[in-house]
Amino acid sequence: MIFFVLISSTLQNHVYARCPNGTHKSTSGSCEQVVPHEGLPRCPNGFHRSPSGICEAVNGNSEGNNNNNNTTNTGNTNGISVGASSSSSLGHCDQTLWNHVYNPGRLHVVDQCKTVSGTIESMKIEQDGDFHIRLRVDPQFATMINSANLNGQFGDLVLEPICQNLVTQPDAITACANFHQNINIPPVRTHVAVTGSYVLDLDHGGWAEIHPVASILEAP
Repeated sequence: MIFFVLISSTLQNHVYARCPNGTHKSTSGSCEQVVPHEGLPRCPNGFHRSPSGICEAVNGNSEGNNNNNNTTNTGNTNGISVGASSSSSLGHCDQTLWNHVYNPGRLHVVDQCKTVSGTIESMKIEQDGDFHIRLRVDPQFATMINSANLNGQFGDLVLEPICQNLVTQPDAITACANFHQNINIPPVRTHVAVTGSYVLDLDHGGWAEIHPVASILEAP
């Protein structure tokens, strides 16, 4: 009986009740009405379209996030067949990823390959096909955060795994053509170690990013 109670308690802590159709679970845990955005593509499993029109990770739906990223896209993106993929391990960067960063001149490279740890705070899908992830860095990496991150990203470091999703931004289509980065992205609230190029995004006031991300692994 004690064993059964322990199992039941564990399941209750990890399983989230589904919201009714037409609603999603907000960050507060409440079921809120989904804002319709006609003419835009459907968000992947584990995501909803926010009032701003961006696909954001649904609170508590870690299974949906992993399902979206563990499967290599062998289908069709913007009418272009996706065949090639790339992956890297922690501490190693694949510089060929830069071949698939659109307009790379907008990114000022500070360190070609750097590893940082922290906790994922949010995740959304960008129109250029990348994920935009906010990482609350661990204290030893606080110097990587600048004033632009404080003002524009709630003091978080930006992570950009590239060519992960449908590309709807015209000038980014070519960069992801016939390419899908094979990378697993843990769900929000996971403590992770991330490796990639440490850059300043000049299009966004110079906030600091790991872009492109080479690997994201769960960390103790």
